[in-house]
Amino acid sequence: MDKFAAILLWVACVIIVGGVLLRNMKSEDQRVFLPGVTTAGHYQIELKCTSCHFDDGGVNQDSCMQCHAEELERVGDSHPIDKFAKATKAIMLHPIDSEMNAAKIKTGYCTTCHVEHTPQATGEMGLTQPGDYCKACHDDIFENRESHAGLGFDTCLTSGCHNFHDNSALSENFLVEHMGEPPQLPDQTRPTRDYAQRYRTTQADMGKVIAYVTRIDADAPSSVKVSEEVLHEWETTAHAKAGINCTDCHNQPQGERKMIAWVDKPSFDSCQHCHEQEAHGFLGSRHGMRLGAGLDAMTPDQARLPMKKIAADKELNCSSCHSSHKFDTQFASVSACMSCHDDKHSNSFKKSPHFSLWESEIKGEAVAGSGVSCATCHLPRVYEGSGSSRHIEVKHNQNDFLRPSEKMIRPVCINCHGVEFTLDALADEGLIENNFSSTPEKPHSAPSSYDMIQQKLERLRKEGRLNE
Repeated sequence: MDKFAAILLWVACVIIVGGVLLRNMKSEDQRVFLPGVTTAGHYQIELKCTSCHFDDGGVNQDSCMQCHAEELERVGDSHPIDKFAKATKAIMLHPIDSEMNAAKIKTGYCTTCHVEHTPQATGEMGLTQPGDYCKACHDDIFENRESHAGLGFDTCLTSGCHNFHDNSALSENFLVEHMGEPPQLPDQTRPTRDYAQRYRTTQADMGKVIAYVTRIDADAPSSVKVSEEVLHEWETTAHAKAGINCTDCHNQPQGERKMIAWVDKPSFDSCQHCHEQEAHGFLGSRHGMRLGAGLDAMTPDQARLPMKKIAADKELNCSSCHSSHKFDTQFASVSACMSCHDDKHSNSFKKSPHFSLWESEIKGEAVAGSGVSCATCHLPRVYEGSGSSRHIEVKHNQNDFLRPSEKMIRPVCINCHGVEFTLDALADEGLIENNFSSTPEKPHSAPSSYDMIQQKLERLRKEGRLNE
């Protein structure tokens, strides 16, 4: 090839590559510009760079907190920014980042340990620090706690020991409080939903009378054909009993002037109008975070977990699990999950003792709340508020209860199981894979958390300081 031909080939390559890049710059799919693979927690929103980055490419601490502040506050973050944001404390992070100072912590605290697009250095939970990072601040632990002698710093994060941010179910006081519990607790029922009752009470307090509507009252426009099946499904739901008619969901603002008009398929906003708390949780979850970022809905073919091919193009929104008119919560609790998920843990559920309990409940052979569905553990019912405002909420952000697994202990596991048994179970990867179809093979660590507590209690007893 002569010099002139080589130049022409080089120019052609530049033009082609430039054209491809220019086309991608104008398209929604910006993945070609990613500097590296995005972590499991953020890959769904990687097409919305501005979710995390300034225009100059930097990451703003506020971007992290927009999504994670609520959970950190709820669990009582055990390592908050304030712990290191003073000049006298910032030096503690020097072994982790030699450039850390109080001012920098406030604008980039999260990225000290969680740097995106660096797959070669990323571990579990998106951590980009060595597994023994705890020694940066706790290198004297062996001197202060004889129970830790011989343990390596890379064991600190073992399930049943410590969690950097959420230590609420692993703190010493919590473990002592639940010491001696049996594997199976006597009362193994979960609270039943009370949303409809709360709605009726709220409406009554406002002086409104709730009228039960039927197919005779259906107010869909005459131009819209509504099948008998849809009418039957709707009039047998809590919506009809609460007076929610067709136009309450199907009439939505349209166009720049936001004129109210009928839409055949209501958007997510229609559900969000009444179910604000559930929608808020959903938008923060793996299922809804793309919608929360202003992107198209998540589909199973975009997931990194194994999913059923038949569900590949299914858009995830409220009606994906609750359907459009029937709103069957029993279907949403198990069948909806199984229609997409195809991993070993999910596929093992119907062979587990949990599923047997679920079958007994839905057949009416066991009391309400005694069954264990997918939603029981991953979208649990929890009490919120206090006094007369105390109520039950179904948490729709499964991120709060998935990883690390010990986040499930307080809101889920200890409703039925003792803490020591729970710790052993959550640390058993094989047991998680077979969906808890058997019992833990061994303690979660050696020595276990409870071994260490027993050692400490024995030492305090000998020193006469047990009641301190």
